[in-house]
Amino acid sequence: MTNINRRDFLKKMSATALGAAFLKTGTPLIGKANDLDSMPIPKRRLGKTGFDVTIVSLGGQSTIEQPNRLEESKKIINHALDLGINYIDTSEVYGDGISETYIGEVMKDRRDEVFLTTKTFNRNRDGIIEQNFRRSCERLQTDYIDLYLAHFINDSDTLNAILDPENGAIRAFEDLKEQDKIGNIGLSSHSATILTDAIDRYDFDCVFLTLNAAGMSMNDSPRETRKFLEKALKKDIGVIAMKLTGRNNIFDTGITMEQSIAYSLSCGRNGNSFPVATGTIGITRPEQLDENVRLAKQYSPYTDRQMDELEEFVNGNG
Repeated sequence: MTNINRRDFLKKMSATALGAAFLKTGTPLIGKANDLDSMPIPKRRLGKTGFDVTIVSLGGQSTIEQPNRLEESKKIINHALDLGINYIDTSEVYGDGISETYIGEVMKDRRDEVFLTTKTFNRNRDGIIEQNFRRSCERLQTDYIDLYLAHFINDSDTLNAILDPENGAIRAFEDLKEQDKIGNIGLSSHSATILTDAIDRYDFDCVFLTLNAAGMSMNDSPRETRKFLEKALKKDIGVIAMKLTGRNNIFDTGITMEQSIAYSLSCGRNGNSFPVATGTIGITRPEQLDENVRLAKQYSPYTDRQMDELEEFVNGNG
């Protein structure tokens, strides 16, 4: 893609997406609003959890972790569920518990509509069950977490700590699962290298990773990311993508939200199989949810060539 300028590339990608959507639905991309509203959000199986998750989901950062925004956050969360989104991600550290608290104000009435995920920064067995997990459940107003993750595992020392057979966090996770307090065990990371090592050493149910056309946050190349996703697919590990827009920095290249969502959901494609089940997106306004859901309903997987071109473009090689 050495002889195409930025404007021509963006026009080409938009035209290709438009054509793909036309072939898939038989109608123009914009379609009729009522027809689009009546369509369900596409779903994918979240690996070995067996849960069919909507391909876009709600992240618990942005507005949903800011002080004094309870009513605004409740409006966003309720709107997400009303639109059909069935996966919510949060963490004990988002807003120092504020995110979990806001989500809990909705979960007390709508818990059965959501596959609920939260994370802990505790690396050791001690304290997780009676402190970190208990407090998360109190804030979330639930006694059961569908997916509990070790948060921000970005280096070998931290991975070794959580996987320590005697004192690692993983021991507490296993105890919680045996007690039917959590359904699945996972970890979040910004490194494909660390994730590859992690799933080689432990049978995780899910992983949560940064995934966008610029690569992963810890300087991994898109190729390294693809290798990890291939391995995750073979092991039937549920993959949840985060930072689809690199905290919106990717928009500086001229890439659109539509392209960001399509890229992340198309990563790791192997025939008709897609290892990425859903992309979590932080929201600051309810209207952003409407836009993301609209794009999810119109999503058509990118080809390998489109993926390569987008990566080259975003990384300044186009």
